[in-house]
Amino acid sequence: MTSSSPSGLKTIPHLQWGSYLAHFYKLDDELRDLLVPYFKAGLENNEQCLWVTGDGFNAEQARAALRAAIPDLDRRERSKQIEIVAGRQWYSPGQRLKPEELVICLLQTEQEALGRGFVGLRTSGNCAWVARDQWSDFLDYEALVQKTVAGRRMICFCSYCTDQLGDGAHWEVMERHNIAVPNARPVRGTANGAPREDRERRLFNLAMTASQMGTWRYTLADNVCIYDDNAQRLYGLGEAHFLHDEEGVKSKFHPDDLDLMWSRVTRALDPLGDGQYEVDYRVKQPDGSWRWLSAWGLVEFEENESGAKTPVAITGASKDLTREKRAEEGERLLRDELVHRVKNTLATVQAVAGMTLRAAADLPSAREALDRRIQSMAQAHDLLMARAWTGANLMDVIMRAVGPFTPAQIRISGPAIDVSTQHVLALSLAFHELATNAAKYGALSCPEGRVDLRWDKQEGSLRLEWEESGGPPVVLPARKGFGSRLLENLVFRDLGGDTALIYDPQGVRCRMTVPL
Repeated sequence: MTSSSPSGLKTIPHLQWGSYLAHFYKLDDELRDLLVPYFKAGLENNEQCLWVTGDGFNAEQARAALRAAIPDLDRRERSKQIEIVAGRQWYSPGQRLKPEELVICLLQTEQEALGRGFVGLRTSGNCAWVARDQWSDFLDYEALVQKTVAGRRMICFCSYCTDQLGDGAHWEVMERHNIAVPNARPVRGTANGAPREDRERRLFNLAMTASQMGTWRYTLADNVCIYDDNAQRLYGLGEAHFLHDEEGVKSKFHPDDLDLMWSRVTRALDPLGDGQYEVDYRVKQPDGSWRWLSAWGLVEFEENESGAKTPVAITGASKDLTREKRAEEGERLLRDELVHRVKNTLATVQAVAGMTLRAAADLPSAREALDRRIQSMAQAHDLLMARAWTGANLMDVIMRAVGPFTPAQIRISGPAIDVSTQHVLALSLAFHELATNAAKYGALSCPEGRVDLRWDKQEGSLRLEWEESGGPPVVLPARKGFGSRLLENLVFRDLGGDTALIYDPQGVRCRMTVPL
């Protein structure tokens, strides 16, 4: 599946799946000029569409306008490829909004579309129905949609009538959408001249800035690209003109992205192709850092008398992708880390199971011991999940490990220290095993027994001590048991430290030193 879809919009030829767009309009005709080609592109791309209309440009008007562009619209409506409804059928004007329920309906519609063989879901909603006392809840809904749509096979478009928006509402809307779309038609001046045009142009510039977008035009004859003010900021340029010669390109674009960029340019310039240009690349900023941008555009062709086409320019736009790319990289690292942790966990489970079975006197006792040990590992994983696998506080690790026993007989002391994910699992098993042995044979097997568990940090290492007292006399075991083998394997192998298990007649003592 492709990562983008044809938009039908002149200013933004292609849209990434997961895009959430905002459009500010003054006249109802502006909705027709934008939304008819928007939905035409979606229908022709085998997408399921949902058009939620307003009162000014209602469902019947929208249906008639779209039918002029899509002659078989009635058939597509009967097959449920597109649904055109009035806003009151989707929302409840005058009632308290329920953002979660609305988003669930949206997700269900997307899943239905994919289940029926469509490539994705395309929607548009006219937000003119929102009353002033609903605005706060509506903004929560918009923020939830923006978060939910990201990464899904959905493209959602919201339209806002400028006459209904209060002070500061434009910014509140743009903060909750990925892209702000300009009008499809040129803006006419008022009877007094250009005040409205200036206002609309300022609004457009604000929208492009808030959307982190800029426009440009690359002419092949002089090999020069002209960037607007927003694009200059994105590309880290000090002026509008940029010469795309070999030196200029190498100084601005990341070397690892050049082959891809030029291959996409070559493909777009092919007179037999569709003239669409789309690529993601990194551009160098004045401070030497790299910014990810998504660039897309359409090639302008000139046709001679014989009908042959010659490319003359590419007009397009670019959007800042740095945040999305960082999020993708974070997700990739998290997946890699998760795979690594799962492998390590399975290896530990296998080792614990093997040692448990070899040391057990019979199958029932082996099953019981193994269940307890796996439960201890599960608690450690719960702790890691709560911290997004970034480690955990040592006190929390120890409290979970010894909690199932008799905590009133265990004195715990030590400074607040965060330990890594590797430490969490190993130390959880280690202290669970010490507590289990103490409950069976040592200090925790009688009311008078006590355990002192303390730790400190010295020269980059963690020193932990387990000391039992008041229990039955300790006898040196005839052979090395599960606990001692586990401690040696976990501390020495997994943590790169060392351990000393001392069978003092007054009580078992265990000392561990592990690097942090």
